[in-house]
Amino acid sequence: MTTADSRARAERVVYLRHVAGASWSVIRDQLGFKSVGAAQAAYKSHQKRNPLPGGEIVLAGLRDRQQYRNQKGTMALERAMAAGEFSTVASLIRALAANDADLAKWFGIGSETVNVNVTTTLPQVIAENRERLMAVLDAEVVDTKEIEQ
Repeated sequence: MTTADSRARAERVVYLRHVAGASWSVIRDQLGFKSVGAAQAAYKSHQKRNPLPGGEIVLAGLRDRQQYRNQKGTMALERAMAAGEFSTVASLIRALAANDADLAKWFGIGSETVNVNVTTTLPQVIAENRERLMAVLDAEVVDTKEIEQ
């Protein structure tokens, strides 16, 4: 088997394992490996030749695709506005806003989700309000003439 064929088969191993979720024995049988260990060795050699990209490279790729979507969305928005297709305009504006929100999250400038835990129970609220109302009812009534003097 040539090197190119061997590498293509190793790439197929990775596809079958990651995407198709095939077991090692299925991969062995389907691709003609002599053993499960040989299929696993092909998998490992492919992973060594094709390491996962680092965070900066992934972020740059995401940013490029995001910028492309923004450009295409903006051009489509202009065409929809010129054609008077207002429902399309609204949809595109929502999509572009979501795209901007994603970008803000990537750089840590988006709004955070805040969880608020309320520790007061309904009976406590009712009791507190009852006490306040009773205090109002029990309050001393002052004649307004006394205040004016």
